[in-house]
Amino acid sequence: MTASLSYPDYPAFLATLKDRVLQARISAARAVNREMILLYWDIGYSILEKQQKAGWGDAVVERLAADLRAAFPNMRGFSARNIWDMRRFNEAYTSSPFLAQTVREMASIPKFQILRQAVAESDTGNQTGHIEFVRQLVAEIPWGHHLLILNKLTDPAARLYYLRATARFGWSRRGSPRSDW
Repeated sequence: MTASLSYPDYPAFLATLKDRVLQARISAARAVNREMILLYWDIGYSILEKQQKAGWGDAVVERLAADLRAAFPNMRGFSARNIWDMRRFNEAYTSSPFLAQTVREMASIPKFQILRQAVAESDTGNQTGHIEFVRQLVAEIPWGHHLLILNKLTDPAARLYYLRATARFGWSRRGSPRSDW
């Protein structure tokens, strides 16, 4: 039946709709990724907080992994190893050296008003603005990229560079300038 339709503008119309469908799929995937990264950030933060403030030991990670897998049997990402990575992820990006590097590199960029506010707050001992800025930055790239950055780099400046560049240029793990990744 479609072969009998003869509308001169139909191919352009179809191409526009197909492009819109693809853009919506990409947008949805980014939104899901963002929420998962923020979830992983919050899990890592929660574990660190319980360990530091309530004195919980390392065994909590194994138990948490088992309990989360039992509660969400069809969901991936809750292995003990991945939960340890969530903790390490939050710890690395909220460390004083990383936050200081973030301030040094980005405080002078006009579009980062929140960071300038965070710098002012950090002078009074409050790092909440710093951490929220970093939290939003890390939510821009996929989990596999974070694991690669955390596993391959220890220098805060290098980590920040790859976070920003990956978010800005959409680097894949294979397509980044570091050919040894």
